[in-house]
Amino acid sequence: MGRSGTDVAREAADLVLLDDDFATIIAAVEQGRATFANVRCFLTYHLTDNVAELTPFVVWALSGGQFPLAIGVLQILALDIGTDLLPALALGAEPPKEDALRKSPQGRHLIDAALLRRVFGVLGPTEALVEMCAFVAVFAAAAGWRPGEAFPTGDVLLAASGAAFVAVVLGQMANAFACRSTTHWPGSLGWTTNRLILGAVGTELLMLVGFLFIPPLASLLGHAPPPAWGWAVAALAVPAVLLADAVHKRTRAWKRSTGPRVRVDATS
Repeated sequence: MGRSGTDVAREAADLVLLDDDFATIIAAVEQGRATFANVRCFLTYHLTDNVAELTPFVVWALSGGQFPLAIGVLQILALDIGTDLLPALALGAEPPKEDALRKSPQGRHLIDAALLRRVFGVLGPTEALVEMCAFVAVFAAAAGWRPGEAFPTGDVLLAASGAAFVAVVLGQMANAFACRSTTHWPGSLGWTTNRLILGAVGTELLMLVGFLFIPPLASLLGHAPPPAWGWAVAALAVPAVLLADAVHKRTRAWKRSTGPRVRVDATS
């Protein structure tokens, strides 16, 4: 006990209760698990974005430079230290879930196989796919581009890059809600229970508008507002990310419920 215990006992103890109340242990364990889970959510959110950012460079490299870059380095910086910053911080302030103490701890490692499968097998590829589809859709709709033809340049390329940028930002908006939990659908948690995420996503949307429609910023980043087709395809990132996340969580829950169970013999 911290209040009534001696100084020697405090220094030797692994855990000190400042208020001499054993219930504090429960609150501390709950907060510790919530903090650990929030750090994993933060990492999942950022790693998903990194997959979408890396994909255009992989496609460009594999094509030998024939396929143009969907987004550039400055756009990646705008994503990482601009639009993604506040939602990531909001995920770090996610309140403890109601079942935080009923579930077993998630593990000892912040990054494990489950997190990597979710990022590189579900969320990241989904966001990257919509990003590249939005990029190509602008070429096809605005310039009549067809596979095998040379890619247009100039204003069409800038608009296509803007569509890819929009797809990543909108995908990350949905991802912010998806990353609130590794097991629960965002709607079951309540869309407004973390008001910091609402404010962060709203700010993210305003930053997106600024990056696209303020001419000096758009020129610096190397993109332009996409046409209607670009916006339509980019907007698919929101339902696509939420759907992929829901299917992944439902599949994991089904595997856990149907997985092998160890039978304990009470007589042994």
